[in-house]
Amino acid sequence: MKKMELSYEETMQRIAEYEKNDLTGYIYCKEKNFPWFVSVFKGEHQLIVVPSITTIGYYSTWMAWYRKLNDTESPEVIGEAILDAFEYIRISPVDARTRAERDEDLFYLKATKCKSYRAFNKKYLNCRIDMNEQGIYTVSALISAGSNQGYGGIDGDETVKLPNNASSTDLGNAVINALRISEEYAKSQKPDPYPPIEVELLSDQKVEISPPRDRHFTDMEDEDTAKIYRLYEYYPKEGAESSAEFYLGIAAELDCDMSEDNIRRVWEKQNGKAELFEVKPTEYGIFKLRAEMRNKSVHRISYLLQIDESELLDCTMELHKPNSRKKLDEKLTGLFEEFARQCKFKA
Repeated sequence: MKKMELSYEETMQRIAEYEKNDLTGYIYCKEKNFPWFVSVFKGEHQLIVVPSITTIGYYSTWMAWYRKLNDTESPEVIGEAILDAFEYIRISPVDARTRAERDEDLFYLKATKCKSYRAFNKKYLNCRIDMNEQGIYTVSALISAGSNQGYGGIDGDETVKLPNNASSTDLGNAVINALRISEEYAKSQKPDPYPPIEVELLSDQKVEISPPRDRHFTDMEDEDTAKIYRLYEYYPKEGAESSAEFYLGIAAELDCDMSEDNIRRVWEKQNGKAELFEVKPTEYGIFKLRAEMRNKSVHRISYLLQIDESELLDCTMELHKPNSRKKLDEKLTGLFEEFARQCKFKA
């Protein structure tokens, strides 16, 4: 849909027609009110810069003009888009579009995957930049209000004021920081469904692990503490057998021997002859060695770290029947690599 833009002459002509036909004697707004403000929304890996304008009814509404940016853009680029938005407000007349015309111009239906304002409000963070008549900027971090119906301020959060000669970089940095505050506040209000867990090793050291972020995993807790510290089993559906396991524990079967020959001998004894087998040194999180094996029965990846002469830390994925679970194998391998990478020692 083409955005609806009215010239100054068209706007004034509409206002004249409205006043002529309005028997109540209502006087319509013909000049923009300060403060002017621009909103920067963040979500779906993008930023959307949208200016607001005074309507002929004396309230504010989003303009048809907007700018989309990657959410990794530099502060300077973000600030330039904001300054462009304020310039667009300056050169524009008050908004005389009808409700239907505004609905056709809704930026969140054009620039996002959201099908409604409620969905947009739930997905996107918001930062608002106000400019007063002296050109002073006020940058505010906002949060989604109740029932996903709008945005409001954060209690106790102070706004940032910038002078009228603030650079684009200054504006961009202030907005990035405000969006960070909004994001941190939102996270604090919504507990992580997969909180980190501390595991105590035989050596009394503690390792923090982040559970696999997939609802099909079941935490088996310390079901067998003599062998396993933490075990997660993957169940594709209720009543099915486990398709895969992630676990962190001791590789007791290797007897602290991380040589390629020893790992292959032990693994093939457990799982049959390998069709693919690889062992290589690595610097991956806390781990120093990566071993991988595949055959028709299992796809196994292990990250290993020698703790001391009697304790070999083992972070492993075992996926059963990989040839018949190719898509699941690819998905779980990615989840496991993240699971292993996030393991870290606690002080």
